Amino acid sequence: MNLTEIRIIKRDGKQENFSAAKITNAIGKAFEATGIPQQREELDLITRQVVSHFSQPTIGVEEIQDLVENELMKVQPEVAKKYIIYRQWRNTERDRKTHIKHIMDGIVAIDKNDVNLSNANMSSHTPAGQMMTFASEITKDYTYKYLLPKKYAEAHQMGDIHIHDLDYYPTKTTTCIQYDLDDLFERGFHTKNGSIRTPQSIQSYATLATIIFQTNQNEQHGGQAIPAFDFFMAKGVLKSFQKIMATHLGLLLDIKGHTTDEKEILKGIRAHFHSIAPNEETEKAYLDSLQAAGINLTADELKYVLRKTLAQTRKDTHQAMEGFIHNLNTMHSRGGNQVVFSSINYGTDTSAEGRMVIQELLKATIEGLGNHGEVPVFPIQIFKVKDGVSYSEADYQLAMKDFEAALSGEVKFECPNFDLFLQACRTTAKALFPNFMFLDTPFNKHEKWSADDPKRYRYELATMGCRTRVFENLNGEKTSLGRGNLSFTTMNLPRLAIEAHRKAESLTNETPEGKLQKAKEFFLQSVHSMAEFIAEQLYIRYQYQRTALARQFPFMMGNNVWKGGGTLHPNEEVGDVLKQGTLGIGFIGGHNAMMALYGQGHGHNQQAWNTLYEAIEEMNKVAEDYKRKYGLNYSVLATPAEGLSGRFTRMDKRKYGIIEGVNDRDYYVNSFHVDVKEPITIVEKIKREAPFHALTRGGHITYVELDGEAQKNVKAIAKIVKVMHDEQIGYGSINHPVDTCHDCGYKGVIYSRCPVCNSENILRMRRITGYLTGDLSSWNSAKRAEEHDRVKHA
Repeated sequence: MNLTEIRIIKRDGKQENFSAAKITNAIGKAFEATGIPQQREELDLITRQVVSHFSQPTIGVEEIQDLVENELMKVQPEVAKKYIIYRQWRNTERDRKTHIKHIMDGIVAIDKNDVNLSNANMSSHTPAGQMMTFASEITKDYTYKYLLPKKYAEAHQMGDIHIHDLDYYPTKTTTCIQYDLDDLFERGFHTKNGSIRTPQSIQSYATLATIIFQTNQNEQHGGQAIPAFDFFMAKGVLKSFQKIMATHLGLLLDIKGHTTDEKEILKGIRAHFHSIAPNEETEKAYLDSLQAAGINLTADELKYVLRKTLAQTRKDTHQAMEGFIHNLNTMHSRGGNQVVFSSINYGTDTSAEGRMVIQELLKATIEGLGNHGEVPVFPIQIFKVKDGVSYSEADYQLAMKDFEAALSGEVKFECPNFDLFLQACRTTAKALFPNFMFLDTPFNKHEKWSADDPKRYRYELATMGCRTRVFENLNGEKTSLGRGNLSFTTMNLPRLAIEAHRKAESLTNETPEGKLQKAKEFFLQSVHSMAEFIAEQLYIRYQYQRTALARQFPFMMGNNVWKGGGTLHPNEEVGDVLKQGTLGIGFIGGHNAMMALYGQGHGHNQQAWNTLYEAIEEMNKVAEDYKRKYGLNYSVLATPAEGLSGRFTRMDKRKYGIIEGVNDRDYYVNSFHVDVKEPITIVEKIKREAPFHALTRGGHITYVELDGEAQKNVKAIAKIVKVMHDEQIGYGSINHPVDTCHDCGYKGVIYSRCPVCNSENILRMRRITGYLTGDLSSWNSAKRAEEHDRVKHA
């Protein structure tokens, strides 16, 4: 065939004259990329072989590339691989132009698709939500093209890894923070429009906490957490108590005919009353001080004032907690009607003030939102289980003897906050939160913790939901306060297992047992290599984040919210201040990966369990290596995927086709979790997952799924939490259906229609991940499919 007569059909349908030089040049680039010396004669030979297959006067570009791949595979397989990767990359880049247009059209039309539903905490159909989604998609594209080194951009776009929060990459911001509220409140802080003084009442403490949440949310892309909510709010309760007492006492003294100055009365009260539960000695000393000032007040009159004061303080505290919850579920930050991703940790303050805060917080949580008491999504609440403080085996056994009496407060316990533990269990049964953090699990303990330390919360682990566990620290104090996650990236574990299995199957001289062993070896090697790849990518992002100026984060750095930021001049780079943050090597699809290797998950197959455990150990080896290499806080994260659970699966279906048991659903199972469809008991699930918590110190969670109305069986909740405690879970939660009829307010497990009013207008609250609950209607397709498949654990 005369080559001058051949016409090439381009991708847009246009035609042009054939040029053999273009084929030769493309092959030459593939040789260069591989590092194999190229010979002109070899390039020409391969080109001639490609052309020899031309049988028609017209041929498409894709057909020519297929021929090039085939000829390269015959003579230079490594070069062929590079050519295929480059071709796929170029196709991805070309597709992106039309892909972006398709995405934008979907945003404009407010389609119910996975782009618009990627974040269940955002109303993407509102104008602000649309703008945020537009910006997110375009900024990701900018990041791919101009900020990420090519190999990391390729790996992300091809589905080998997922670099989280890519849309925030150009801003150089970090993921999350845990506030030292005591420090902020005592110093006061400033916002864009002015300075805030130290608050003087529990209402002000709670309101300012929400303002801090909202303000700082605009400077980070993840969530915010308060590590010791009870300790931090306790001062506000005492201040309110003192002010209320001054008012009541002043009124009584006026009635008795004494000329009083309320400021002087308040001054005297503050000098004597350092608790809302004063002892007899304190009361007597105060009466003596009044007597010395010429004021006659009887002991009974003082007790009356104290009773009235305590009742009003409790009422004010309840209103403050009620307002705190309502504000965090209605106060928007960023764009898109997105409320703050907020978490609060509590349970170990044994003071009367701290206990009152949690008592009223739990009551307000049960009462819920609106006229029908809807379950509040935020804040994510985490109850700290601490031996000798909020839990003991003796107290647990005592409670089990007469649980109803224990729950109603009729039983005296040895641990000062065990009653709060029971109240927390009751609240979980009603409102899905709090979750439970176990401070005496060995890897959660702190050697400096002491029951006598009034600021012992500094040495108590706290978490931002399950997304970020920040505790160990190479570059400062081991604490959760004033620190957060810098960034994290997740590996596609099922893909590594599929590739390992295929590679092992291609070995012709191995027995079936030998192939299985080889598949495991290939898998562990690839996990180690991918963890190193991610560790380097995280370091490159960290180096980029370091170059941010302090004035980009006026609240977080300017107020020393991120510890060390307060020492920076606004035009200084944040630099080493970020070294106390963490870098997370994440993973998803442990179950699916084991299915690819063994045809069974790790829920019941011990060989699969051992292999998954070894894989996460490999990730930890890399984390330790990179801690030494760069002096940074690397850790392994059990990724709590929302949108990612479907993204990897869709990509792997396209790449490998549907593999039964591996990628035949719409989602990959989160992290190391036992398959959501696998029949397994509560105890066995906890036992199977508990050992993985020690390996995933960047964040983790274990949950169990209950059937029926958990609020009718609080005792079962307490039993489950005990199993988690005994099996040394780091952090756990209990899922159960929570349905509310929008029309009549009926609560319970509602199937298709409300059993009271027959309405189909039902709010169905479910836990999406450990750090987020929400109405099912706002979830993306992958997470809805996962929720549908979840079996109930007996």
